[in-house]
Amino acid sequence: MKLRNLLGRGVQEVLTKICVYQPNVFPPLHYFNRIMNSDVWVILHDVQLNKKVGQTSFTVKLNGQKHMISIPVSGGNRVKINQAVIPYSDNWIRTIQMTLHHAYSKSPYYAAAVEAADYLRQHQRLNTPFSVFCEQFTLDMLRRLGWQGSAVGSMGLAVELKASERMAEIASLVNGTHYLCGKEGFTNYLNVSDFRKRNLKVRVQEWKCPEYPQSFGTFLPNLSILDLLANVEMEKARKILLSGGTTGWSQYE
Repeated sequence: MKLRNLLGRGVQEVLTKICVYQPNVFPPLHYFNRIMNSDVWVILHDVQLNKKVGQTSFTVKLNGQKHMISIPVSGGNRVKINQAVIPYSDNWIRTIQMTLHHAYSKSPYYAAAVEAADYLRQHQRLNTPFSVFCEQFTLDMLRRLGWQGSAVGSMGLAVELKASERMAEIASLVNGTHYLCGKEGFTNYLNVSDFRKRNLKVRVQEWKCPEYPQSFGTFLPNLSILDLLANVEMEKARKILLSGGTTGWSQYE
């Protein structure tokens, strides 16, 4: 099986820690923390889009409060992520640009936040589908943050299996030894026995976002990557996202 490598390191090397994530719009910090502590990010883009868990929205700090911004996605309630379409429009892109300006105009790295609106405009010209838009943004950020892992699309990987067993089989197919998952996924659907059968260990993400400088009052953790990049320089952002590694995470064998 030939796997698609989207970043610098080839899949021929020994791969250990695997995470499986759906594409998200301008993802939150815990999303980057898990990928950056992984050797392989499997992009789960052949499953149903779920707007309720925030795949089409992102959060910023506006006037001291958490503020959610959503982008429109069409294709119906049961559309798969890799079939979803963004109905680009100057109006809503301009609204997002204005919101980011109000949120971060006084931040030291303001340009890094409003760059998101420019990114939307670039993809508007290309009419980029939802999944590709999210993947390309995240991969670009990972490159800039110094991640040297591999990204692999989920299309064709263990499609006959469901939920926990599929995640275990995917991790096995990409030569993983450890599967990194979130607490919610571990609680709601993961069956450790699916991984034990494949000699895989499971580590459950237990990351608390370190405080970094923010404007307007009390620190708000785990906002969009845009908030972090608006407030600290890139190397500092990298250290924050890698802080603690995975050594403190719960492990199941």
